[in-house]
Amino acid sequence: MGFLSNFSTKAKLFIGTGMILLSIIAIIVVTFTNMKSVNTTEENIIKSYEITKRLIQIRSDENRMRTLMTEMIIYRDPIKQNELKRSVLEKAAMVPVFMTEIKTLLDELGEHLQPYYEMEKNLTAYSEIRSQQLELLKSGKIDEAITFVSQIVDPKWNETRDRIYDLQNEQESYTKDQLAIAAKASNNETMTLIIMGIIVMILCLILLFWMFKMLNIIFSEISNGVSILGTSAAEILTTVTEVSTGASETATAVSETTVTMEEIRQTALMATQKAQAVLENTRRASEAAENGKDAVNQTIAGMNRIHDQMKVISDSVIKLSEQNRSVGEITTSVNDIADQSNLLAVNAAIEAAKAGEHGRGFTVVAQEIRSLAEQSKKSTAQVKEILNEIQKGMNKTVMATDQGTIAVENGSILASQSGEMIDILADTVNDAAQSVIQISTSSQQQMSGMDQIVPAMENIKQASEQNVIGVRQTQTAAQNLNVLGQNLKAIIEKYKI
Repeated sequence: MGFLSNFSTKAKLFIGTGMILLSIIAIIVVTFTNMKSVNTTEENIIKSYEITKRLIQIRSDENRMRTLMTEMIIYRDPIKQNELKRSVLEKAAMVPVFMTEIKTLLDELGEHLQPYYEMEKNLTAYSEIRSQQLELLKSGKIDEAITFVSQIVDPKWNETRDRIYDLQNEQESYTKDQLAIAAKASNNETMTLIIMGIIVMILCLILLFWMFKMLNIIFSEISNGVSILGTSAAEILTTVTEVSTGASETATAVSETTVTMEEIRQTALMATQKAQAVLENTRRASEAAENGKDAVNQTIAGMNRIHDQMKVISDSVIKLSEQNRSVGEITTSVNDIADQSNLLAVNAAIEAAKAGEHGRGFTVVAQEIRSLAEQSKKSTAQVKEILNEIQKGMNKTVMATDQGTIAVENGSILASQSGEMIDILADTVNDAAQSVIQISTSSQQQMSGMDQIVPAMENIKQASEQNVIGVRQTQTAAQNLNVLGQNLKAIIEKYKI
């Protein structure tokens, strides 16, 4: 590993990583090659299986045709023989198709075709013999057909079946060979992967050991630098924090002074404005006092007129109450008359009943009189209720009139007192107007001095704010530097080797 000391760290990492990648690529290439070989072997096995399957199918169909032709010998019915013959011909037609598929698969496998040609030759000859047997059966020569089967057909079929078995055994042998090849390839692949895996593990261990050694050196150097950086950053941050604190306090004091001066200026300006407003309000108040005196005199006169009207209303309500009592007495009389009329109607009805047929008309009149008496009684009851409600309302009106009279008298007294107070207020307002004029003059002089102080304080404030901004930027940079140093220390402690 001494020759690697001349390379940079980046180059060393590339070399180590490249060796591992090359080993992995080699493993992938070997695996892919072996898998391709295994896939080819698997395809050959499948094709050999298909050949064997078709050979079995041919043998099965031939046996079935032999059985059908035996049935044709047994059954002498022409219709049944035709059905059996049709079945024989259908199965015989499938034999060339299977033979063609077998030849195609043998070509794909690249095997020699000599066994196939021998089997094909025997099958063709056997097919011709079968045709001759069918002609004998069709002609009805059953005995000759039986002799033909025992002397010619059976020996030929045994020979043909042996050729089919030969080709089938050859395919089974081929399948076993392919399975052996696949097993050998799988074992070779496993051994290759194990060897390559061991090589990769050794390379990884070497690279890790070298990286740990290199990182240990780097961490030692970085740790020393970070310790110096952290100490310096902490000292810078402490100094800058003290400067920032002093600058902030100075800026705050200047800002507060500026705000105070502006508040004083605004207060003086407001005082001047208020003085002008008070002066104007004083003038208006003086005018209002004069107008108030006239209004009070008019109020007193109005109160006297209201007092007189309230007295007239009270007298009218009393008279109306007396008249309401008279109406009540009349209603009582009407109610008595209705009771007497009702009694009279009852007596009249009794007399009419005594008179018999001559008293019927008088009975109707008596009933009408009784009905009118009852209606009069109900009406008088309603009128009486209404008069009671009117009487209650009059009583409330009399009480309200009395209270209004008392309120008017109190109002007259208060109006007189208000007139006296307005005279006193007018004198006070005139004195206040003189004081306001003096305050306004003093406030204007104070405003002139404030207008000169405020711009100077504003300039000082702007300079202090710029100084604070600069110090804060320096403090932020120092804080970031300190945080960076602490983070680097934490990272080094976390990943320390």
